[in-house]
Amino acid sequence: MRRRLINRSSINRSPIDRISAMTQDVQLFTPSGSTDFVPITRTPGMPGLFAKMICLSMVRSSGLCPETELGGTGLVYRGRRIDPDNLSRFKAVCGYDDEAGTRDMVPAPYIQTLFIGIIGRFISSSDFPINPMGLIQVGQSFELKRPVTPETPLDLFCSLLDMNQTPKGIHSRFLLEARDGDTLVWVGISTYFTRAKNPPPKEDKDRTEEVPLTVRETITLPENTGRRYAAVSGDYNPHHLYAWTARFIGFKRAIAHGMWSLARACASLETAFGHPEIYRIEGALKLPIFLPGTVTLGFDTQDARADFELRDADKGLPHLKGRFISGPAGDDQA
Repeated sequence: MRRRLINRSSINRSPIDRISAMTQDVQLFTPSGSTDFVPITRTPGMPGLFAKMICLSMVRSSGLCPETELGGTGLVYRGRRIDPDNLSRFKAVCGYDDEAGTRDMVPAPYIQTLFIGIIGRFISSSDFPINPMGLIQVGQSFELKRPVTPETPLDLFCSLLDMNQTPKGIHSRFLLEARDGDTLVWVGISTYFTRAKNPPPKEDKDRTEEVPLTVRETITLPENTGRRYAAVSGDYNPHHLYAWTARFIGFKRAIAHGMWSLARACASLETAFGHPEIYRIEGALKLPIFLPGTVTLGFDTQDARADFELRDADKGLPHLKGRFISGPAGDDQA
């Protein structure tokens, strides 16, 4: 077991990461002290994980009590190797051009997929205090701090950063780190939302009409996009696979993975910025993309950064909003 002090106050908190920071009546729950990282050598299979989460949903609450204390335990998967064939399939599914000079580089969104099973194991453990079945991913940020190749063995660290309880529900943020030995090469924050059982009614607000960003690309998503992404990422949540499995979760059709959306946008932005070796991307997930479907990718650049969005090609409704920053972005996180 490895113990490490995580300075949570130094974690970059962008407006997208800090989704509920400006909400009134926020209760912030943060683990204190050092984090004990429990080593694991494998991640659970999806069928067994779903079965365990269904059982936990019957006994765990979807809310936090004021006296709830978050444990300081995380998980570490050491020596994780990247399968070059799977990496190539991921790039094809997510729209990477695989140009000469970038063929052997691992894009930042791929590293995020290495944590899917680790997060699943964490939220189904006793260290996560609420019902894991209610989690909906609403945000993701990550920074590629060093170039990574498939030959690089990665130590993957996953810990609970904090939980924010509001009248609408709970935001849970997970700190993800990939290290090559003692060198931090990739860091990310995954944000999930658990809806309150009795949220307050929506308020009618005066909304100024948004001006869409400059459309750079129109992207067509085939019906099998969810299955193709599941095969390369390991995320086999049923609402991404088929229309009939999605109906069990309450969707009329299968929906695209939010992380596919972010990876697809990242692929085009990397190309637009000349395939930088170091970059940061932040994404806030909005409305789901029903499959099959067509979306537009819009972005406007300023110096080394770009605001971007995915919108429905017909109605203009937003699916994803974010920011891409080429080059180093802020101080390193140890």
